[in-house]
Amino acid sequence: MNRVHWLAALPWAGLLVAAACSSSNSSPSTVVSSGSETSGTQGESSGSAMPSGAAAPSGQGAGASAGAATGSSSGGAGSGMVPGSGMGDSGAGGSASGAGGGGTGSSSGLPDTGGGASGTMLDSGPPGDDAASAATFPHGPSLGCGQSPGVVNSSSFTNTKITIPTCGGALTYPDCIDPHFAPGFTPASASSYATNNGEDYNNRDYNIELPANYDPSTPYPIFFGGAGCGAGGNGFDVNSAGAIKVHLSIMNGCFADGGTSCAGNVANEPNCKMGPELPYFRAVLAEVESKFCVDRARVFVGGYSSGAWEAITLGCGAANQIRGTTTLEGGWRNDQPACTGPLAALLVAGGIDGTNPIGPLVENMAYPAGGLSATQVNSTISDLDSNGSAPARDAVLQRNHCVGTATAPYDPKYPDCVKYTGCPAEYPVVWCEIPMCAHICSTDNNVNYSPGSVQGDPLMWNFLSNLPAVN
Repeated sequence: MNRVHWLAALPWAGLLVAAACSSSNSSPSTVVSSGSETSGTQGESSGSAMPSGAAAPSGQGAGASAGAATGSSSGGAGSGMVPGSGMGDSGAGGSASGAGGGGTGSSSGLPDTGGGASGTMLDSGPPGDDAASAATFPHGPSLGCGQSPGVVNSSSFTNTKITIPTCGGALTYPDCIDPHFAPGFTPASASSYATNNGEDYNNRDYNIELPANYDPSTPYPIFFGGAGCGAGGNGFDVNSAGAIKVHLSIMNGCFADGGTSCAGNVANEPNCKMGPELPYFRAVLAEVESKFCVDRARVFVGGYSSGAWEAITLGCGAANQIRGTTTLEGGWRNDQPACTGPLAALLVAGGIDGTNPIGPLVENMAYPAGGLSATQVNSTISDLDSNGSAPARDAVLQRNHCVGTATAPYDPKYPDCVKYTGCPAEYPVVWCEIPMCAHICSTDNNVNYSPGSVQGDPLMWNFLSNLPAVN
């Protein structure tokens, strides 16, 4: 399994340490898209379940990079199929016959999901998780309020270059960690160094679009979207009407914090605790807040597949800046940085996803729901540096100080979604497990759970935009 194409994007980042880092920002350049919110360039965004008996695609992960517009990357949902030979978002996935389970079933990885057990959550989060960090959660308008938007507009996305510098002086990777600009991944580091269209981890870009009738004196919510492997600068949206939208850009085909994509090989995976994605996000957020009018208490991040790993990564290491996240089939990597507080989360997972399995995966045990043998499970754990997407949910439940594991239906329009009833009102956790969906699939009984789905209300944006204020 080559995890560079299997995933790419997860939680991390950084805190602390006197670092001689500095930032260098540049002005927006050309308009690169016509305002479409979804990439539409890869099979990942097909949004429909594969018919039973369909074979798993066998394309390489690079196939996603080519933007398989006509190919489904949902993988095979046929009975008894093992994952296809394709890597990552181009569509591995098959399933075991009849496996899957519902949103509160045994594959959810939590005991007693319907029993209302009391007590504390599983100790699934990394050391350093601290809900008290919420005391430092930002509020109020950003410094960019009152400034002219310049060439950035509300009818298309504008491409903007940004520099995330390496540390200077005596502090070098992996010792230099700054809250805003953690170490850049350079050829001399232990990480894999990848370029994409002349860019590298120190010189990247993002795409931004303003809401209609943008008023520089009005603080707006902001939504950062991360697409799956192969999407380039095309992110995704969740029908975030009235929000500033930012598409985060992948590198070398995927985001760089899933599996070995941020480490080069399995042995270097611990270095991913200081990977390039969190400093990239912090740099983009700081620049956007300095130029546009952002409501700093309503910063949201979401993504699908590789972008979901990215959102989970950022929702851990940058939780002290992010109010909530929404993901579709990502995962929780084992080599995480210390998280920086609680956050609201809505997570969608495919019940028979063999590419980004729900788990929790256990070494030397088969995973019927994803059609994975014990050998494949061990390889997945090693290659993805993850035991699945259920641990991502469990970590958030712990960080949010949720009590017990009881759930209740979340929204009748989305029957596969349940809400954990023991969580604080400010930090809800919603889990949507789509029983017979592989990777990527988002439909069950004609109900669409994809990031931009609309069933009266967009599932994900409805969740984020209705979050209560935090003190």
